[in-house]
Amino acid sequence: MADAIGKRLNNPAASGRFQKTILGTLFAILLGIGAMAAGYFMAIGGVAQRGNAKPELVSKGEGNIAMSLSDLKGDKRTPSFTESAFKATYYPIDGAFTSNLKNSNNFVQLSISIATYYDERVVENIKQHETAIRSTILMTLAEQEAAALSTHQGKEKLQGVLTNAINKMLKEKTGFGGINNVYFTSFVVQ
Repeated sequence: MADAIGKRLNNPAASGRFQKTILGTLFAILLGIGAMAAGYFMAIGGVAQRGNAKPELVSKGEGNIAMSLSDLKGDKRTPSFTESAFKATYYPIDGAFTSNLKNSNNFVQLSISIATYYDERVVENIKQHETAIRSTILMTLAEQEAAALSTHQGKEKLQGVLTNAINKMLKEKTGFGGINNVYFTSFVVQ
């Protein structure tokens, strides 16, 4: 075997082909390593730029206004929050919700739309976790009493309770809530 390699190296034509093959293989390996390194550093750069950045509020004017959740506290009623300065995005949850009510033979059936003043990442989180959101809403509805839901104030309170419940679930799943309100698109108590 050593003689075969020696003959190849001593034969100028075979030696040239052998060297070109080795050089081509080394070049391909180095090119692959370089591409993987470039991809890795680009990915790291993308994470550093966007990182685990929380969604930003969307201004009605130009671009996004960087404001953290701590500034807004996830609640549109925070005094430092001026609702009119931001663009609302509404996402309707498909299908009606029907649930028995606490301590009665009554039930509630409603449909909702979720509002956020944050960028598209919040809507993507809602879409991704819609099943968990549906479950959270149904469990929250089952804890409501019929008498409370028969008043305007009771319905407003339910909006706040649902908003908080959805935000809590999204924070557990994604680290960020971003829901500013829940709106009823239909509402029946029987």
